Amino acid sequence: MHETEVPVLVVGGGGCGLAASVFLSEAGVRHLLVERRESTSVLPRAHYLNQRTMEIFRQYGIADDVYRAGCPPQHMSEVVWSTSLAGDGPVDAQVLHRMESFGGGRPIGPYAADSTGPSTNLPQHRLEPMLREHAERRAPDSLLFHHELTSFTQDEDGVTALVTDRTTGEARTVRARYLLGADGGRSVGQALGIPMEGAGGGFTILSVHFSADLSRWWPGDSVLMTHIISPEGEVSVVVATGPRWGLASQEWALHFRMAPGAEAALGTEAIAARVRQLLRLPDELDVQVHHVSEYRPEAVVARSLRSGRVFLAGDAAHRQPPAAGGGLNTAVQDAHNLAWKLGAVLGGRAGAALLDSYEAERLPVARRNVSWAMTCLLNYGVLFASLGVVHGRPDATSANFTELLSDTPIGRTRRTVTREVFGTQRIEYQAHDIELGHYYETGAVVPDGTEPPPRDPTGAAYHPVTRPGHRLPHAWLRQGDSRVSTHDLVTGHPGFVLITGPLSESWAVAAKKAAGTHGVPVTVVSVGGRAGTADYWDADGGWAAVRGTDDDGALLVRPDQHVAWRAAHAGPHPDRDLGAALRRVLGHRDATTTGS
Repeated sequence: MHETEVPVLVVGGGGCGLAASVFLSEAGVRHLLVERRESTSVLPRAHYLNQRTMEIFRQYGIADDVYRAGCPPQHMSEVVWSTSLAGDGPVDAQVLHRMESFGGGRPIGPYAADSTGPSTNLPQHRLEPMLREHAERRAPDSLLFHHELTSFTQDEDGVTALVTDRTTGEARTVRARYLLGADGGRSVGQALGIPMEGAGGGFTILSVHFSADLSRWWPGDSVLMTHIISPEGEVSVVVATGPRWGLASQEWALHFRMAPGAEAALGTEAIAARVRQLLRLPDELDVQVHHVSEYRPEAVVARSLRSGRVFLAGDAAHRQPPAAGGGLNTAVQDAHNLAWKLGAVLGGRAGAALLDSYEAERLPVARRNVSWAMTCLLNYGVLFASLGVVHGRPDATSANFTELLSDTPIGRTRRTVTREVFGTQRIEYQAHDIELGHYYETGAVVPDGTEPPPRDPTGAAYHPVTRPGHRLPHAWLRQGDSRVSTHDLVTGHPGFVLITGPLSESWAVAAKKAAGTHGVPVTVVSVGGRAGTADYWDADGGWAAVRGTDDDGALLVRPDQHVAWRAAHAGPHPDRDLGAALRRVLGHRDATTTGS
């Protein structure tokens, strides 16, 4: 039997596993990825990539490829609710509501100010091959598709896994220091006996990926997705999936709920007929069905993200309803958090305790994101009630829709009420703070005693701060004729960045000493208020507004762009303060800090 030794074994070659492969390579970690499928996903299910994920992709040189293939902002700035796409009935093709979404329209100002780039839409079946290409370029021969984890055991020193080639049936033993389960919960989490806690799985969604020319009926070139709430009470959503966008989109994903106890007719002709029926499309329209899949939405989180030398990430760690589009984004950010820590520990730069911070940091984020998605989903119950949907009573629902859309005093009143209710769904489509505002209260951070900014109950208003544990705020800086983001100062390679003011001399000495002591690169970058006073110039004052330090202060930023430690000003012993902070962040338990 063939035997392989590798520092990290990644199980799962979906978006989470492939992203982890890229991040591990950049962290200098040799690894092996195994995926039971023959190729990447053929389904367009996950599609929305929020600003934080795009910042991470920018850090690793992936963002430009995603933007080239993804949906431009002008074609995803609205979400629509309608009674149908087409049809000639009295209440067919009636737009119930339009909402600005994903940083389009009025929200564009804060979205543009707070991040290096816009969110985008790139369906899973287009994104995963791109991530695979980036992963294989960095780690040739390290990705094994059509290979399945058959079993594994772990001991104090590592994990022993049995991996089977599903094409040949040949098995190999893989010995790894650590294992990352990114397999959607299919094997690793179950084998560990870690329960998934929460709710869901009570109904089935059928997803249809199809091609058709919908340009005559699509409600606008700026619309990414349309929710269909029919006068009979049937609910579905259709999403543009490219490869062109807006009115030119050629492919679509239609998701609709199966009736309890019903069995789907999965034949191509039957599914095409169902698509036409739900959207009220003419019978003669050519609908080419590519794939049909079923899933049962859940809102569950693993009780733990780690067992010994095995970690869980992505859908293996948390699964949420599609509302708010956080599933894939949370998965990528899990991998981003863990990869640099594995690199630091395996490279001898950090203590094993650093790996404890993965669960401490990511589990609260997963719980909040899953709860948020569930809240968005539950809010549709209020929306359906305001529209007059009576489940199981299509006659009553139809009568209520006729009244709602009538040119009568009660119709106008009801439409006014429903507009108010529709507005509350901004928690799903304008959740700027949910996407950027997560932070780590404990873990690989050194608290400085300050309080976090208030969280907007609607998830919209994001407050950029340099408080330890928070994402480094984005601000544009100048260096000569070049414009760079504060995020561009943190490359993703092993090591930390120390951002100082123009009075950086003592910090440069302290960083050199700390780097020599711990074997961790610490790059000092100074930012001044005038050209020529520091490495970079804060030309528009954006950095001064959020930096949270004096000219002689400093921020220690982790490889994942989260602030690890903050000194509002330089104390009498900056070398001692920085060294103590670095020891603590790197998981050396004897560390103390005296920095302010």
